[in-house]
Amino acid sequence: MISFENVDKFILANMCVHIPKGVTVGLIGATGSGKTTFIKLICGLLAPDKGNVYVMDHEPVSMLGKREAELGVLFAQLPSLQTEETVVNNFHSLKLIYRLKESFFEKSYKTLSERLGFGGFQYEKIGNLSMGQRRRAELGAALIHNPRLLLLDEPTIGLDMNGKEAIRALIKEREAKGLTNIVTSHDMSDISDVCSRICILDKGRICYYGRSDILFRKYAPVDVMQLTLQGGIPDIEDLPVKSYHIDGDKLKLIYNSNQITSAEILKVILSKASIKEVSIKKPNLADVIMKIERGIADEQFY
Repeated sequence: MISFENVDKFILANMCVHIPKGVTVGLIGATGSGKTTFIKLICGLLAPDKGNVYVMDHEPVSMLGKREAELGVLFAQLPSLQTEETVVNNFHSLKLIYRLKESFFEKSYKTLSERLGFGGFQYEKIGNLSMGQRRRAELGAALIHNPRLLLLDEPTIGLDMNGKEAIRALIKEREAKGLTNIVTSHDMSDISDVCSRICILDKGRICYYGRSDILFRKYAPVDVMQLTLQGGIPDIEDLPVKSYHIDGDKLKLIYNSNQITSAEILKVILSKASIKEVSIKKPNLADVIMKIERGIADEQFY
């Protein structure tokens, strides 16, 4: 679907990466790490200074303006709709641009306006909308033609929780249908909720690209289990945990989930005692990113 072969552009240096079809990739990095450049190279808005970029077996610059129906794009800082036109008029313009059949357009517009919630203000001019309202309409515009490849830059800016959940659900449904999505966001819940793969940029270089579960196993395998026990504290000396703390009937265990799973720990404890309450805390994506950026091999999060 997408291939970068030894690409240089601005801060990006010697970038090599392949993104297959049917996955959702979370593109993460600090401001200035190269995320927007990466997206613009895929769109064809920029050409590489060195190397080659291929999108759907074509160089995107050479296909700019010729394959709009296969690509949906939303940038954080670039308006995508005409401010002096109403929401519905903007969508009818997109219908002509993408050459959508009337039946397809009507069905797609109805579904997106209901799920993203812009139907209630569809006759308002874009310039009169709040940031959140405009974002809902812009997301619908990026999705109206059901593109094979969807690029979303900070998609949930300005959205309330309902709006965030709506776009996350739509992205998951697209991946289930074999469509490809790339999402950049500073909201780590956006990435962790919808992305099956993570790409982390640091100063123009990829420091991690792969499945999200492998990312956690590699960089943040330390979990914390807290239990409230009934009938005494069992002997846990033989459990391969990093450390533990006992306070009355409460037991706190810190362990490497690559060495022992929570299920295995609970099985041992249940064979010796009764458990009234249990909770398990895992590192979140923000923890992992911080650890990678610091370059610390064995940082303790707890």
